[in-house]
Amino acid sequence: MRLIHYDVCSFVILSLMIISIFIRKLNNGHAQRLFVTFTVLIYVNTLADILCAAPYSLDENVDLMIRQVSTHIYFLLHASLMPLYIIFMGSVAGTWVAYLGKSRWKKAVFTTPYLVNLALVITNPWTHWVFYFEDGVYIRGKLVLLTYFIAAFYVVFTVYYLINYKGTLDRGQRIAFFSLYPYTMLAIIIQYLYPQQLVEMFAYTVATLTVLMFVIRPEEVINPAVGAKTSSAFKTEMSRDYLSSREYAVIIIKINSDSSLIKLYGINKHELFIKNLVGRIHGCMKKTMKRLSDYNVFYLNYGLIAVKMESKYSDEQMAQRLYETLSERLCSDNFDIVPECVVCALDVPKDFATADELLRFTDTFEKSDIQPGAFIYSKLTRQERLKMNFDIDRYIHKAIANKSFQMYYQPIYSVKENKFVTAEALIRLNDDEVGFISPGLFIPAAEKSGAIYEIGDFVIESVFGFIGKVRPYGVKYIEINISAMQCMSSSFVKEVMEKLTRYNVSNKWVNFEITESASDIFDEMLSETVSDLHKQGIEFSIDDYGTGYSNLRRIMSEPIKIIKIDRSLICEINDDKSRSLLADTIRMIKSIGMEIVAEGVENAETADWLIEKGCDYIQGFYYAKPMPEDRYIEFLKSSV
Repeated sequence: MRLIHYDVCSFVILSLMIISIFIRKLNNGHAQRLFVTFTVLIYVNTLADILCAAPYSLDENVDLMIRQVSTHIYFLLHASLMPLYIIFMGSVAGTWVAYLGKSRWKKAVFTTPYLVNLALVITNPWTHWVFYFEDGVYIRGKLVLLTYFIAAFYVVFTVYYLINYKGTLDRGQRIAFFSLYPYTMLAIIIQYLYPQQLVEMFAYTVATLTVLMFVIRPEEVINPAVGAKTSSAFKTEMSRDYLSSREYAVIIIKINSDSSLIKLYGINKHELFIKNLVGRIHGCMKKTMKRLSDYNVFYLNYGLIAVKMESKYSDEQMAQRLYETLSERLCSDNFDIVPECVVCALDVPKDFATADELLRFTDTFEKSDIQPGAFIYSKLTRQERLKMNFDIDRYIHKAIANKSFQMYYQPIYSVKENKFVTAEALIRLNDDEVGFISPGLFIPAAEKSGAIYEIGDFVIESVFGFIGKVRPYGVKYIEINISAMQCMSSSFVKEVMEKLTRYNVSNKWVNFEITESASDIFDEMLSETVSDLHKQGIEFSIDDYGTGYSNLRRIMSEPIKIIKIDRSLICEINDDKSRSLLADTIRMIKSIGMEIVAEGVENAETADWLIEKGCDYIQGFYYAKPMPEDRYIEFLKSSV
């Protein structure tokens, strides 16, 4: 009589393991699904082993039939265990596809022993080469040893594979994978010497538990709160996939204002919100993917999700579908949100040469300030890539530390005096690593990080130190852009007055510009600052008029002298309706006694029309482009 105590123990352990896997959602991902398949095969194998050896009180023929069928199932599934285990190991290492490649002989070497084993088992009912029953007693067939030799071949194959790709697995994973073989070899020896002891499936169960703890590592791989893989798992998979030279697509999803959502709803509800988004991603992916193993979802950080998928699918179409799906309103008892998402599809490894570059991109992408939409990285312009692909804060702080910002000046033509009597000071950043960085990129980032105060100090000090050099050439004042955040600083007025004194600059030589969007948020502190500086003799302009929602009544309540009409209105001058609107705007501004600067003028026809309508100053490429200090001085000399 064969003893089934170890098999029963294995059956209980595997039952609990499988239940735990599905409850904790450890079946997400190709490698995880292979592990689940492997575990289920052992589970069914164990059940078959129990059915084969368990005592029955049934009809003798029925009893024999159960034993024959269950034993046949046992050997049939057992033949698949070793090959599946190796494929699972290769999937975890991320090198299996690269190893096989298009090599027919490698595929033949790997599959031929398995096919031989399978053929032996399938034909066994007629050949009895593996096993048979005689008078109800189980007897090994004459070729059963061949199945053990095939198992030994796969052991050697595993050792070879682990040695060749040891860099893709850590030490704990290598030991865990190899642990299967000493466990099972010892069990096979025991079972061969003592046929009544059924211990082989128990050895497989112990090995499977070892792999679960040291390879699958649920706590490190799966974030159960959101139902996605972890950031650590993403880094590990990327590194392995680069080593194996696999081609695939990665779609990075950024939830804008995610930190605000955390503050608004709290951590628990925020996790529920992310879980809902991850669920939407799975739903969207399943509609397109032929197999669930063709994609994985990772939760990288607060508000940052990655989807890795096989390259055979269109990343452009999928990025757009994900953007549309995730942008739909999320409404529940816990929250009511219309998510704002930025979706960027990456072609790996074409877009990034190394895993480190890709991981750096995900870090900087999280910090980027990008409007919602779906993007394909390879189709972005250099400036758009720059906006996504580098840590803007690092370059800002580097420029502040190295004092590498530069001031440019764009001359402004006075219609009344028929000469250049002023200029707008414009800050520029040309980094030695990435080249020119647009102010439209680093100024909003500086306002967000707080670096705008240091940049603002640099601008004011640079202009105050320079203005004395151009006064002899007829320059009456310089226009300086200031941030609303600077104005709302309680010490701003005092600091400006101190700098005027230190650089021996008259308050009449300075005109501060505030953008129209900043004027929209005039609050008590901002209004007080503008009023205090105006009392000290400093004039103010409204810049970019026509891009915001402010009205003249609001502007009239502040001490504003000049309104600068934005180039977006000037560029539409050839359109009859736009020209008519612009003429009315100029007439209205003039009627309340304010001066007008027309920005973005690029040809004589536009300049003549604006002068005819009453604009006081003209600024644009038609007269002069922004230029560094030395060229600006030369320009003034030649103009005089």
